[in-house]
Amino acid sequence: MAMLAGHPGAAALAALSWAVLACLLPMVRARWYYPAIWALIVVGVPVLGWLTYLCGPGFGVLFLALGLSLLVWPPVEAMRRRRGQGGTPGALH
Repeated sequence: MAMLAGHPGAAALAALSWAVLACLLPMVRARWYYPAIWALIVVGVPVLGWLTYLCGPGFGVLFLALGLSLLVWPPVEAMRRRRGQGGTPGALH
């Protein structure tokens, strides 16, 4: 197991698995949405640290930006849809 912990490919696979789970986040019911986000954060922070330690700060920042975009984009998109429904047709947002 210690040999696997030092392999950058294993860290990248764990980060990719986290990203796949984060992409499934919009399918979660409204009741479980925020607990699912917190679970992804709790799991993602150690994976991000592991990836940064093994692959360097460049990959760490890249995967941090990827993770933030996956967690922040669905609520922003939902707010845009709600705001767009009540506006006037053809209005600039």
